[in-house]
Amino acid sequence: MSSTETATLSVPGANLSYTVRGSGPVLLLIHGGNGDANVYAGIAEHLAERYTVVTYDRRGYSRSKLDNAAKEYSLETHSEDIHRLLTELTCEPAYVFGSSAGAIIGLELACHYPGQIHTLIAHEPPLTHLLSGDEQVHARHIQENLEITAQREGIVPAIRQFATLLGLDQSNGSSGRPNVEQLERLLANMNYFVMREAPAIRRHTLDLETLKTVWNGASMRIVIGGGRASYGTFPYQCAVALARQLGLEIVEFPGNHLGYVHQSQEFAMRLHIALQD
Repeated sequence: MSSTETATLSVPGANLSYTVRGSGPVLLLIHGGNGDANVYAGIAEHLAERYTVVTYDRRGYSRSKLDNAAKEYSLETHSEDIHRLLTELTCEPAYVFGSSAGAIIGLELACHYPGQIHTLIAHEPPLTHLLSGDEQVHARHIQENLEITAQREGIVPAIRQFATLLGLDQSNGSSGRPNVEQLERLLANMNYFVMREAPAIRRHTLDLETLKTVWNGASMRIVIGGGRASYGTFPYQCAVALARQLGLEIVEFPGNHLGYVHQSQEFAMRLHIALQD
């Protein structure tokens, strides 16, 4: 098992809790709205044989507390956090993997700090503005219904309904029954995702022209990924649409939107291959 070190980094408005495993080139993993750094524990252990794997709780999630919880949510602020974290850890361009909201944040980092990225893998970024016709209407309905259900019935029913519509196992990747502290953290993360992050993601528009411009002028690689079991879901459709916009072929990964949780060994190997292609 690889050595593990946990530390914190003070950034404007928050303190980021992060964990470093292994040795080699830096590989930063950005989680989505389904938990915190712990969702990557499985693939991090496999990848730490080849990389210095960095996982962290994004601001507002679990151990990365906000100074002002009422401050307006900003995806750009999350990308600024990564910029500061990578600056703290390495002077070399890093490998970056982000899934779901984490993929959008990784793309924002690429727009603003392309020199910090060696290779970015964006796994199923839910950029519904890239869809058209019935696909976009369906995706926006699912997103909006998440917020409506939360307001009418509560956070947990909303998350369950959302997960069912995406065909997801609702496990958060932890084993056994959560203790009181873990349960409180899980519920707080759900609330932050549904009430703060999800509306911002639904409204967000990726600046494709900026992304294309910096990508063409930088040495970074961009890979767009989708789960083999996600075909037909709106995050997969968004990944396909983004790949098409960038003139890329979508790279398939094991499992669905949460393949890295439930098929961690296979997912880690596919991720390593994608980083080296």
